[in-house]
Amino acid sequence: MMVGEVGTAREAPEDQTKDQADQKVGSAGVWSYFLVRIAILSVTGAFIFVMGLFAFLGVFNSENAANITAALGSLFGVVGTLVGAYFGIKASSDAQDSSAATAQRAVQDQKETAQRSVQIQREASTEAGSKILAAAQTPTQSNPTTAQPNASRPTPTSWALATLTTVALGASLLALRHYLRRMQNAA
Repeated sequence: MMVGEVGTAREAPEDQTKDQADQKVGSAGVWSYFLVRIAILSVTGAFIFVMGLFAFLGVFNSENAANITAALGSLFGVVGTLVGAYFGIKASSDAQDSSAATAQRAVQDQKETAQRSVQIQREASTEAGSKILAAAQTPTQSNPTTAQPNASRPTPTSWALATLTTVALGASLLALRHYLRRMQNAA
């Protein structure tokens, strides 16, 4: 299982790079949160200042509530826009991160499946070759009086052909599996 050990050794630097990228994204997320928070506090402070100035100048009177409603409406519009933009971008970023992680996990699973199928095929072809070699080396004399002295025995060429047939069959099955997966994904 040397392949698994090499794969694990390669994943460690990738995990470190991913952690560093997460820290950068996390710090950007913290800064964007503080930016939105400061913007909301600034707009609210400006609103309170302008309302105090208008009250001092006598723009608002008790009979005309439309001025107060218009001022509050503009405040809520700005605050709602800032909060909506922040959470919209945050949700989009989270969804993108989630889909990237899912795609990376799918690629990793596909690689592991391919490695397992190659390993299984290798073991099957080795086992078949061993059986063929053992059969070639074992004399098949059921009755010594009827045995033919020039009976055909497996030659290295026939052994190689039998092994090649097994490998070709395995490769054909892998190609068929890949084709069927592509057809399934296309549907």
